[in-house]
Amino acid sequence: MDTAKYNKNLEYLIDKWCDRKELNSLRCILNGKASLNGLSDGWERMLTELKSIRFQYRDKLEGDELDIIVELIHTTESVLNK
Repeated sequence: MDTAKYNKNLEYLIDKWCDRKELNSLRCILNGKASLNGLSDGWERMLTELKSIRFQYRDKLEGDELDIIVELIHTTESVLNK
């Protein structure tokens, strides 16, 4: 996944969760997004937040949101493994 698609997926989830007032998932993804600074520590924080959403708030995800989270996790892991 390229950077544009990664960011588009983040924005998609943020918009949906804002509309639904899904505050726990929203807090996690915003914390992760704010930490992205181009360094590995920022990517590690994003990965932690994405995994938190997947494990703790899975039952609150709707439609394709879980698939997007999993795709974001895989992409983030691949960035960290380069």
